[in-house]
Amino acid sequence: MSDIYTELRQKVKAGDVLQPGDAGYEESLKRWSASSERPAAVVVRATSPEEVSVAVRFATAHNIPLTARGGGHSTSGASSYAGGMVVDLSRMRKVSVDAIARTVIFEGGCVFGDVDSALAAHGLATVGGIYNQTGVGGLILGGGHGFLTARHGLSIDNLVSVQMVLADGSIVEASETENPDLFWAVRGAGALFGIVTRFTSRAHPQGDVWGGALVFTLDRVPQLVAFANEFHDRGATDHNYALVFGCAPEEYTTPVAIAGIFYNGPAAEGEQFFAPLLELNPIANETGVLPYPTTNTLFSPNFEGPGRRLMGSCSVLMPLDATVMAEAGRRFLDFTTSRRGMGKSILVVEFFPTAAIRATPHDATAFANRGEHYLAVVVITYDDATYDDEVRVFKRELADYLVTTCGYHGKTRNAAAGDRARFYVNLEHEGLSPEDDFGDHVGRLRELKQRLDPNNVFHKWHNVV
Repeated sequence: MSDIYTELRQKVKAGDVLQPGDAGYEESLKRWSASSERPAAVVVRATSPEEVSVAVRFATAHNIPLTARGGGHSTSGASSYAGGMVVDLSRMRKVSVDAIARTVIFEGGCVFGDVDSALAAHGLATVGGIYNQTGVGGLILGGGHGFLTARHGLSIDNLVSVQMVLADGSIVEASETENPDLFWAVRGAGALFGIVTRFTSRAHPQGDVWGGALVFTLDRVPQLVAFANEFHDRGATDHNYALVFGCAPEEYTTPVAIAGIFYNGPAAEGEQFFAPLLELNPIANETGVLPYPTTNTLFSPNFEGPGRRLMGSCSVLMPLDATVMAEAGRRFLDFTTSRRGMGKSILVVEFFPTAAIRATPHDATAFANRGEHYLAVVVITYDDATYDDEVRVFKRELADYLVTTCGYHGKTRNAAAGDRARFYVNLEHEGLSPEDDFGDHVGRLRELKQRLDPNNVFHKWHNVV
């Protein structure tokens, strides 16, 4: 095999081809979650779409399974491959802003902090995630929720075009006018079809916002849930609220409930809008006027640093029952505070208004989760590998509890609103069918898969084959 990889090195001239024992190989395996690290047979750190193409052609010619790594934030291990090839895009992080056209072009190895910073210099922003170190590809290709979703929809709803490398190594463009079938699939199921090396997205004028965290003792949960129901009934289309269960950041040992608030406008209006929460006398008030990029760093203390992590999610329907949510929080906090090193774990219910999501027709993209619901997201952080199985079981049990009490279970789906999938594909949940992830789009995705990737080269994310 060494002769084979010598051949690959000759073809990847500017990038790196790393094998076990090479300088930089061990570092190339590092991921946001240590539990997702796998010993690849070879890592190709590409610097261009042409080098990505070389890597894909080489892997398929030699029957080497492959996957792509953008930001490395998948906690399912989708960006790692034991014994396979990892096409690493981390050296492809160029960003270009056209302030006149209000578009931004960014390479597939960027994290959202790269994009946020470049756009902020022009008073612009686009829809990203809530943590600015998330890779752009992993977030966008499965949909993309963020603080600006309330105003501008999903990340995929702001895509203008992509450049990507397909399973046969061809480099193609996809947009509404060029390869439109592929562009349909990219927006919600993109990682099934290739490696996106360049994104072009719409950008929007964006000023400072008002928001931050209000920290409460757990006895305030009923009022925080009541506000969530009121917030939903107001039909706000521009602002966000999140209910967070976790530990106070000073020492990460004291269980608390946190109201995360985001008002896309002046402070005085924001304080009035969120007055019912401010009047609950939080034990800490960390709100203020923030540059928009700063909002995507608010979860950084919980998300940064070494450790093992597991994420999952499910959807919840309104109105919420305060007793149910308090019980979910109790179960989560009992689990994380009774085990070593889990103090930075959080359970978040994201009340991000969905009108802009639902404005795009269900059939316009492969994304099949456009209903009027909200995401409950769990992120469990820990150090001890002996907890791996426990954490996985608990995450599934907590999601099952939420699904059966206030989420989707059978006839409660609202298909008329475009809600044809039970789960958000970007936040992993084991044991799901393709229909759970992609709803009634599965048939069309399979047809495209047969045409564009008949050997299922790109199978490490979700799988419709």
